[in-house]
Amino acid sequence: MIVSCFSDEIDSSLDVQIRVIKELGLRHLEIRTVDDVNVMDLEDSTVREIYERTRDEGLTITCVSSPIGKDDVSLPVETAVEQVRLACSRADAFGCRFIRVFSFYQGDRLRSEAFPLSIERLAAMAQEAASNGKILVLEGGEGTICKRSAYLKMALDMVNSPNLKCAFDPSAFLAAGDDPLLESLPRLEDQIEYMHIKDSRFDDVTRCVAGEGDCEIPSLLNHLRYRRDLVISLEPHLAYAGIRRGFSGIEPFREAHRALKAILDDLQIDYR
Repeated sequence: MIVSCFSDEIDSSLDVQIRVIKELGLRHLEIRTVDDVNVMDLEDSTVREIYERTRDEGLTITCVSSPIGKDDVSLPVETAVEQVRLACSRADAFGCRFIRVFSFYQGDRLRSEAFPLSIERLAAMAQEAASNGKILVLEGGEGTICKRSAYLKMALDMVNSPNLKCAFDPSAFLAAGDDPLLESLPRLEDQIEYMHIKDSRFDDVTRCVAGEGDCEIPSLLNHLRYRRDLVISLEPHLAYAGIRRGFSGIEPFREAHRALKAILDDLQIDYR
Protein backbone atom coordinates (compact mmCIF):
# COMPACT_ATOMS: atom_id res chain seq x y z
CA MET A 1 0.00 0.00 0.00
CA ILE A 2 1.02 3.58 -0.57
CA VAL A 3 0.62 5.79 2.52
CA SER A 4 -0.16 9.39 1.65
CA CYS A 5 -1.74 12.24 3.62
CA PHE A 6 -3.75 15.42 3.38
CA SER A 7 -0.78 17.61 4.23
CA ASP A 8 -2.89 20.60 5.27
CA GLU A 9 -4.18 18.51 8.18
CA ILE A 10 -0.76 19.26 9.71
CA ASP A 11 -0.47 23.01 9.19
CA SER A 12 -1.35 25.62 6.59
CA SER A 13 2.33 26.28 5.81
CA LEU A 14 3.99 24.10 3.16
CA ASP A 15 7.29 24.42 5.03
CA VAL A 16 5.77 22.93 8.18
CA GLN A 17 3.90 20.28 6.21
CA ILE A 18 7.10 19.09 4.55
CA ARG A 19 9.09 19.15 7.78
CA VAL A 20 6.57 17.02 9.70
CA ILE A 21 5.99 14.63 6.80
CA LYS A 22 9.73 13.98 6.54
CA GLU A 23 10.09 13.59 10.29
CA LEU A 24 7.41 10.90 10.19
CA GLY A 25 9.10 9.09 7.32
CA LEU A 26 6.21 9.65 4.92
CA ARG A 27 7.03 9.88 1.23
CA HIS A 28 3.70 10.94 -0.26
CA LEU A 29 1.15 13.71 0.17
CA GLU A 30 -1.88 15.19 -1.52
CA ILE A 31 -2.61 18.86 -2.02
CA ARG A 32 -5.90 20.35 -0.77
CA THR A 33 -4.84 23.78 0.51
CA VAL A 34 -1.57 25.61 0.97
CA ASP A 35 -1.48 28.75 3.14
CA ASP A 36 -5.27 28.36 3.38
CA VAL A 37 -5.65 28.74 -0.39
CA ASN A 38 -7.51 25.90 -2.12
CA VAL A 39 -5.56 23.93 -4.70
CA MET A 40 -7.98 25.11 -7.40
CA ASP A 41 -7.29 28.76 -6.56
CA LEU A 42 -3.49 28.61 -6.42
CA GLU A 43 -1.46 30.71 -8.84
CA ASP A 44 0.34 28.72 -11.52
CA SER A 45 3.67 29.93 -10.13
CA THR A 46 2.72 28.60 -6.69
CA VAL A 47 1.75 25.25 -8.19
CA ARG A 48 5.17 24.99 -9.82
CA GLU A 49 6.86 25.97 -6.57
CA ILE A 50 4.95 23.29 -4.62
CA TYR A 51 5.94 20.63 -7.12
CA GLU A 52 9.59 21.68 -7.14
CA ARG A 53 9.75 21.88 -3.33
CA THR A 54 8.21 18.46 -2.80
CA ARG A 55 10.27 16.89 -5.59
CA ASP A 56 13.49 18.29 -4.18
CA GLU A 57 12.56 16.84 -0.77
CA GLY A 58 12.00 13.40 -2.30
CA LEU A 59 8.22 13.56 -1.87
CA THR A 60 5.53 12.47 -4.34
CA ILE A 61 2.12 14.13 -4.74
CA THR A 62 -0.59 11.48 -5.08
CA CYS A 63 -3.78 13.50 -5.61
CA VAL A 64 -5.31 16.89 -6.35
CA SER A 65 -7.79 17.03 -3.49
CA SER A 66 -10.30 19.34 -5.15
CA PRO A 67 -13.72 20.45 -3.88
CA ILE A 68 -15.26 19.83 -7.31
CA GLY A 69 -18.82 18.59 -6.82
CA LYS A 70 -19.37 20.46 -3.56
CA ASP A 71 -21.87 22.65 -5.37
CA ASP A 72 -25.58 22.50 -6.00
CA VAL A 73 -26.39 20.00 -8.72
CA SER A 74 -27.79 22.86 -10.81
CA LEU A 75 -24.19 23.86 -11.57
CA PRO A 76 -23.93 23.95 -15.38
CA VAL A 77 -22.32 20.86 -16.87
CA GLU A 78 -19.89 23.07 -18.79
CA THR A 79 -18.72 24.67 -15.54
CA ALA A 80 -18.10 21.28 -13.91
CA VAL A 81 -16.11 20.18 -16.96
CA GLU A 82 -14.06 23.39 -16.87
CA GLN A 83 -13.28 22.75 -13.22
CA VAL A 84 -12.08 19.23 -14.04
CA ARG A 85 -9.99 20.59 -16.89
CA LEU A 86 -8.26 22.95 -14.46
CA ALA A 87 -7.78 20.14 -11.93
CA CYS A 88 -6.22 18.02 -14.68
CA SER A 89 -3.72 20.79 -15.40
CA ARG A 90 -2.94 20.88 -11.67
CA ALA A 91 -2.45 17.11 -11.67
CA ASP A 92 -0.13 17.38 -14.67
CA ALA A 93 1.92 20.03 -12.89
CA PHE A 94 2.12 17.89 -9.73
CA GLY A 95 2.89 14.71 -11.64
CA CYS A 96 -0.11 12.77 -10.32
CA ARG A 97 -3.12 11.03 -11.84
CA PHE A 98 -5.82 11.19 -9.15
CA ILE A 99 -8.31 14.04 -8.61
CA ARG A 100 -10.79 13.90 -5.71
CA VAL A 101 -14.38 14.95 -6.55
CA PHE A 102 -17.89 14.85 -5.05
CA SER A 103 -21.40 14.18 -6.37
CA PHE A 104 -23.05 17.60 -5.75
CA TYR A 105 -25.82 18.68 -3.37
CA GLN A 106 -29.46 18.05 -4.22
CA GLY A 107 -30.83 21.15 -2.47
CA ASP A 108 -34.62 21.12 -2.20
CA ARG A 109 -35.06 18.71 -5.12
CA LEU A 110 -36.37 15.20 -4.82
CA ARG A 111 -33.68 12.54 -5.17
CA SER A 112 -35.44 11.25 -8.28
CA GLU A 113 -34.72 14.62 -9.90
CA ALA A 114 -31.30 15.30 -8.42
CA PHE A 115 -29.67 11.92 -9.04
CA PRO A 116 -29.90 12.00 -12.86
CA LEU A 117 -28.49 15.54 -12.81
CA SER A 118 -25.56 14.29 -10.76
CA ILE A 119 -24.95 11.42 -13.18
CA GLU A 120 -25.03 13.80 -16.15
CA ARG A 121 -22.32 15.95 -14.57
CA LEU A 122 -20.19 13.06 -13.34
CA ALA A 123 -20.26 11.42 -16.78
CA ALA A 124 -19.12 14.62 -18.48
CA MET A 125 -16.43 15.11 -15.83
CA ALA A 126 -15.18 11.54 -16.33
CA GLN A 127 -14.99 12.09 -20.07
CA GLU A 128 -12.88 15.21 -19.54
CA ALA A 129 -10.61 13.30 -17.15
CA ALA A 130 -10.24 10.52 -19.72
CA SER A 131 -9.14 12.99 -22.39
CA ASN A 132 -6.42 14.16 -20.00
CA GLY A 133 -5.35 10.73 -18.76
CA LYS A 134 -6.55 11.30 -15.18
CA ILE A 135 -8.73 9.36 -12.75
CA LEU A 136 -11.45 11.07 -10.73
CA VAL A 137 -11.98 9.45 -7.34
CA LEU A 138 -15.49 10.07 -6.07
CA GLU A 139 -15.94 10.54 -2.34
CA GLY A 140 -19.25 9.99 -0.56
CA GLY A 141 -19.11 13.36 1.16
CA GLU A 142 -21.49 14.44 3.91
CA GLY A 143 -24.74 15.81 2.51
CA THR A 144 -23.88 15.00 -1.10
CA ILE A 145 -26.08 13.01 -3.45
CA CYS A 146 -23.82 9.93 -3.22
CA LYS A 147 -23.25 10.12 0.53
CA ARG A 148 -24.30 6.49 1.00
CA SER A 149 -22.38 3.63 -0.54
CA ALA A 150 -25.45 2.30 -2.39
CA TYR A 151 -25.85 5.63 -4.18
CA LEU A 152 -22.14 5.89 -4.94
CA LYS A 153 -22.13 2.36 -6.33
CA MET A 154 -25.12 3.17 -8.52
CA ALA A 155 -23.41 6.32 -9.82
CA LEU A 156 -20.19 4.49 -10.67
CA ASP A 157 -22.11 1.74 -12.46
CA MET A 158 -24.22 4.22 -14.44
CA VAL A 159 -21.26 6.34 -15.54
CA ASN A 160 -19.28 3.15 -16.19
CA SER A 161 -15.95 4.82 -16.85
CA PRO A 162 -12.44 3.71 -15.90
CA ASN A 163 -11.82 7.40 -15.20
CA LEU A 164 -14.38 7.63 -12.39
CA LYS A 165 -13.61 5.42 -9.40
CA CYS A 166 -14.21 5.39 -5.64
CA ALA A 167 -12.37 7.31 -2.93
CA PHE A 168 -13.42 5.10 -0.02
CA ASP A 169 -13.99 7.19 3.12
CA PRO A 170 -15.28 4.91 5.90
CA SER A 171 -16.05 7.78 8.27
CA ALA A 172 -18.19 9.55 5.67
CA PHE A 173 -20.18 6.35 5.08
CA LEU A 174 -20.58 5.85 8.82
CA ALA A 175 -21.95 9.39 9.18
CA ALA A 176 -24.46 8.63 6.42
CA GLY A 177 -25.73 5.55 8.25
CA ASP A 178 -23.75 2.79 6.53
CA ASP A 179 -21.68 0.06 8.13
CA PRO A 180 -18.32 0.66 6.35
CA LEU A 181 -17.14 -2.96 6.68
CA LEU A 182 -20.35 -4.92 6.15
CA GLU A 183 -22.18 -2.65 3.69
CA SER A 184 -19.90 -0.12 2.01
CA LEU A 185 -16.87 -2.32 1.33
CA PRO A 186 -18.72 -5.23 -0.33
CA ARG A 187 -20.58 -2.80 -2.59
CA LEU A 188 -17.58 -0.79 -3.67
CA GLU A 189 -14.52 -3.02 -3.38
CA ASP A 190 -14.08 -3.50 -7.11
CA GLN A 191 -14.23 0.27 -7.67
CA ILE A 192 -11.91 1.47 -4.90
CA GLU A 193 -8.80 3.27 -6.17
CA TYR A 194 -8.15 5.47 -3.14
CA MET A 195 -8.94 5.33 0.58
CA HIS A 196 -9.10 7.97 3.29
CA ILE A 197 -7.92 6.98 6.76
CA LYS A 198 -10.38 8.71 9.05
CA ASP A 199 -12.11 7.02 11.98
CA SER A 200 -15.19 8.05 13.98
CA ARG A 201 -17.85 6.69 16.32
CA PHE A 202 -21.46 5.70 15.79
CA ASP A 203 -22.86 7.65 18.72
CA ASP A 204 -21.80 11.21 17.89
CA VAL A 205 -19.50 10.83 14.86
CA THR A 206 -16.58 12.01 17.00
CA ARG A 207 -13.34 11.71 15.04
CA CYS A 208 -10.54 9.63 16.51
CA VAL A 209 -7.32 7.99 15.42
CA ALA A 210 -7.58 4.89 13.25
CA GLY A 211 -8.64 1.83 15.20
CA GLU A 212 -10.31 3.69 18.06
CA GLY A 213 -13.66 4.27 16.35
CA ASP A 214 -16.42 2.25 14.76
CA CYS A 215 -15.17 2.32 11.16
CA GLU A 216 -13.33 -1.02 11.56
CA ILE A 217 -10.26 0.37 9.83
CA PRO A 218 -7.98 -2.55 10.80
CA SER A 219 -10.47 -5.00 9.29
CA LEU A 220 -10.91 -2.84 6.18
CA LEU A 221 -7.16 -2.67 5.63
CA ASN A 222 -6.74 -6.37 6.26
CA HIS A 223 -9.42 -7.11 3.67
CA LEU A 224 -7.71 -4.84 1.14
CA ARG A 225 -4.17 -6.02 1.88
CA TYR A 226 -3.87 -7.58 -1.59
CA ARG A 227 -4.15 -4.10 -3.17
CA ARG A 228 -0.44 -3.33 -3.23
CA ASP A 229 -0.89 -0.05 -5.16
CA LEU A 230 -3.88 1.21 -3.20
CA VAL A 231 -3.28 4.75 -1.92
CA ILE A 232 -4.39 5.17 1.69
CA SER A 233 -4.36 8.80 2.74
CA LEU A 234 -4.37 10.11 6.30
CA GLU A 235 -7.22 12.60 6.77
CA PRO A 236 -7.92 12.40 10.52
CA HIS A 237 -9.96 15.62 11.06
CA LEU A 238 -9.07 15.49 14.76
CA ALA A 239 -9.52 19.21 15.44
CA TYR A 240 -12.44 20.08 13.18
CA ALA A 241 -14.17 19.16 9.94
CA GLY A 242 -15.40 22.02 7.79
CA ILE A 243 -17.35 22.14 4.55
CA ARG A 244 -14.23 22.60 2.42
CA ARG A 245 -11.55 20.98 4.57
CA GLY A 246 -10.67 19.49 7.94
CA PHE A 247 -7.73 20.00 10.27
CA SER A 248 -5.84 18.11 12.95
CA GLY A 249 -2.68 20.01 13.93
CA ILE A 250 0.88 18.78 14.27
CA GLU A 251 0.68 16.64 17.41
CA PRO A 252 -2.76 15.11 16.71
CA PHE A 253 -1.54 14.29 13.20
CA ARG A 254 1.52 12.58 14.67
CA GLU A 255 -0.83 10.50 16.85
CA ALA A 256 -2.95 9.61 13.83
CA HIS A 257 0.15 8.52 11.90
CA ARG A 258 1.39 6.40 14.81
CA ALA A 259 -1.99 4.68 15.02
CA LEU A 260 -2.07 3.89 11.30
CA LYS A 261 1.51 2.67 11.30
CA ALA A 262 0.77 0.40 14.29
CA ILE A 263 -2.20 -1.13 12.46
CA LEU A 264 -0.20 -1.77 9.29
CA ASP A 265 2.71 -3.23 11.26
CA ASP A 266 0.40 -5.42 13.34
CA LEU A 267 -1.25 -6.74 10.19
CA GLN A 268 2.17 -7.16 8.54
CA ILE A 269 1.01 -5.14 5.53
CA ASP A 270 3.84 -3.81 3.39
CA TYR A 271 3.60 -0.08 2.74
CA ARG A 272 5.66 2.64 1.20
